[in-house]
Amino acid sequence: MSDTATEDDVEAARAAEHPMARTGRRLGWLGVVPFVVLAAWLYAIALDHPWRPGTIVLLVMYGALFLSFLGGARWGLASVARTAKPAELALSVLPMLAGWASFALDPPYTFAALAVVFAAVGAWDAMASHAAIAPSWYGRLRVRQTGVIVAAMVLAFAATAQGS
Repeated sequence: MSDTATEDDVEAARAAEHPMARTGRRLGWLGVVPFVVLAAWLYAIALDHPWRPGTIVLLVMYGALFLSFLGGARWGLASVARTAKPAELALSVLPMLAGWASFALDPPYTFAALAVVFAAVGAWDAMASHAAIAPSWYGRLRVRQTGVIVAAMVLAFAATAQGS
């Protein structure tokens, strides 16, 4: 018998996972699509394209909204965790505030700030999953999402740095 997992082992593990995991992963990845599409579009269009300023606003706005959603998820986790401390509720509002503050920065710096905040929140979510505060599927999803979102923010940074 080999030490590597077979396809049957992987399927068995997925079947035994939390019933919300599959839906959560699908919806989670759908939530990442606007980052990829908007950042790629921003990078591809000309500096004088009439939709460029609107694309920047949409991407920053979506990033702030997504951070608010992630903060809300952390609020929910802290609300039901038996070992949670009041500070965890307070910390859960920081992603929303950081997203809101990103509007005060000009591109490309707003995208650099968003990349840093997304990386920090992604690490925080991964640690919560590792500590069994969040489900393991959530931690895996958040690590992967974070990689894609941070890459999109770096692409948006590059797209707007060339026009500064």
